[in-house]
Amino acid sequence: GTNTNKLQLGTLSSGGERSILIPTSSSEMFTLNFVSSALLVALLSAAVLPETLAFTLPSHYGTLSTIYHGDAITTAHYASIDSSLASSSVDVDPAADATVNGASSSASATTTAALPTNTNKKRMAVLLCPAQFCVPVDYTQLLDTIQSQHTDVDVVAVRVAPLPRTEWIKVARQLPTKDFIDANLSVKVTLDWYFEAMEQGLAELFAEGGEDIEVCVIGHSIGGWVARAYLGGLSGSSTSVYRLAQDRISSLVTLGTPHTSPETALVDQTRGLLREVALSPECSSQTLTDRGIKITCVGSSGLTGKIITTDLEEIVAATSYLPLVGRLGDDVKGDGIVPTALAFMESPARNVEIEKCLETGSAVRHAHVLPTPWNLIDGSAPSISLSEDFVWYGSPGVLSQWLKYIE
Repeated sequence: GTNTNKLQLGTLSSGGERSILIPTSSSEMFTLNFVSSALLVALLSAAVLPETLAFTLPSHYGTLSTIYHGDAITTAHYASIDSSLASSSVDVDPAADATVNGASSSASATTTAALPTNTNKKRMAVLLCPAQFCVPVDYTQLLDTIQSQHTDVDVVAVRVAPLPRTEWIKVARQLPTKDFIDANLSVKVTLDWYFEAMEQGLAELFAEGGEDIEVCVIGHSIGGWVARAYLGGLSGSSTSVYRLAQDRISSLVTLGTPHTSPETALVDQTRGLLREVALSPECSSQTLTDRGIKITCVGSSGLTGKIITTDLEEIVAATSYLPLVGRLGDDVKGDGIVPTALAFMESPARNVEIEKCLETGSAVRHAHVLPTPWNLIDGSAPSISLSEDFVWYGSPGVLSQWLKYIE
């Protein structure tokens, strides 16, 4: 209605029409955290979806797979990737692009037109691991810019891990468990669907660029520590794609990723997931570096959090910083969602602190879009774009400060 700050979502089910009120003010939307988002999706999935969604991947990428998103069904064929890293070959059908509710595969494997390659430069591919409830199409402009502007290497292929927002429903499976209540969730069990999406993206990159290509993984927000968990072996994967990726991934860049869960935190928003990654020796900066993976953590220090203020962004930042670190103050800064101190890993990781955009002087924020977790009808539809002057890690004048670390 016109006199409310809520979005009324009418849905049809076997019992007739239902209406759900969804918060749409900026402060309400930005404060959705890991737990509340999962609860919201769990409730909506019961009201909106006619039946449980599944997003399955081919076993070892050697069989015909059917991908379900509501009523849309598309088959995709992935040929086997040889388990031998020295002689492996990839033969993937280039037409094996998924279509979700009639949308083209650009939403699941964001790729620009082929660019001229320079054989004198190192050939690289980029896999982007998205933030919670963000979808592949949200990162199209960023990947286009990376592919066209990176002059130090030849970026020949780019992908976003193909995760529609509906996949996050699977987190809700852990809500009623004792491990969830005790903040002791297992990364392998809880995030298996995210790791599978990463492997689908990697398989497509190797198919397009060849098995000798080097890969940079970029993780935005939660995607950064999920990627770190994958590199450290917490996925438990033993597929040929995983083995090839462990050999060919040369760098990890995280953008606004919380890498630690401090004891001072008022609540463990990831219910033990981040703690498992942070405490795992195999996921440490030293171990990954020793394996030849260069680690770069990019964090913003552009925004402080305040409760008593007329600045909405400062209020939103306060509601995020306080639960994460347990306090506020002029020294607690970040990107409006993740405090700077949590965005960095221990040495020998390269930590890049960015305060302002070089072009506009604006503070650097956490994201460029507002995720829409309630949109379960079209799980791959773009999130709500924020205004062009809303600067984030991928904006001109900010990207240039970390682009060279895709190496």
